[in-house]
Amino acid sequence: MEKINFQYIIDLIQAEVIAPVKKILTSLPQESLYLILSAAGLLALLAAVFAFLLLRPKPKKEHKPQGPQDFVKFFQNSGTIMDIAAAGEHENVLGRGVLTAVKPDHMRVEIIEESGISRLTPTAELILMFPPEQSAAGKVNSFRSTINTIECETGNCGRMVLTPPVKFSLVKRRRHKRKRVIDQQFIRVKLWLGKPDSDDTTFADRIPDLAVNSYDPRSTGHEDNQVINISNGGIGVGASPVLVESKLNIDDDVLISIFMFNFRQKVFKPYWYAGKIRSMENMDGQTCRVGIEFTSTGKMRDENEQNIDWAKI
Repeated sequence: MEKINFQYIIDLIQAEVIAPVKKILTSLPQESLYLILSAAGLLALLAAVFAFLLLRPKPKKEHKPQGPQDFVKFFQNSGTIMDIAAAGEHENVLGRGVLTAVKPDHMRVEIIEESGISRLTPTAELILMFPPEQSAAGKVNSFRSTINTIECETGNCGRMVLTPPVKFSLVKRRRHKRKRVIDQQFIRVKLWLGKPDSDDTTFADRIPDLAVNSYDPRSTGHEDNQVINISNGGIGVGASPVLVESKLNIDDDVLISIFMFNFRQKVFKPYWYAGKIRSMENMDGQTCRVGIEFTSTGKMRDENEQNIDWAKI
């Protein structure tokens, strides 16, 4: 491979570029030379400033962390529904409410679902839980407050006045991850009112109080029911409000038969549970969401399915 002749290249640049430019500059009047050099210097300075502005790192925007009062105002303006429980017992939700007024010394909460709040009295400490939000100290999903006054009539509560929020924190809400059910054809559910206090299986011969994708000619009105989600800890079912409200109540004990399709074996497999109705929420006027917590699992003792053994979860 032939070596590059650097000396030849340098001589060529000297003859073809530098020498002609030098000749032009020396032929100009002294005043013009100063003007050209000044203009070149100014252009170089402007180019440097432009490059600096273009390439410099942009300052990061500082987001002001939300404080307790910011959260409270946000909840009031957005209508966030919060779960309400006694402080120290956040797993046992007593109802749900919405902030409707916020003052420096108190908050007003309208109760939209009551399942135990009526048992509380003024000075009781509460924990109010909401979807996780980011704060200066990290993620939080709850705060504590104390009841100033509570308005209840015949066991149902309408509103509470609470002290300002304190002790924002992140509490663990759910032990089991819920899985949304998209395709209803792979799950069938029957539900009966009853307790797992016997190994008798005759309850399964009764007309179900609630059925999903599992129709019984002896009962109608279940055609539009659907499974909303399911987890190892419970199941959420959507049904007609008329059907639900005429038969079921919060804290009712129920027995449940779930047939789920096993894709590996290509068959429906039965699962038996006992549980409690933990929530009933009218979602859109057409559907009532029923939340059920599993409390026991059942296993048929033999192939005849005459007896079932229950085990606490």
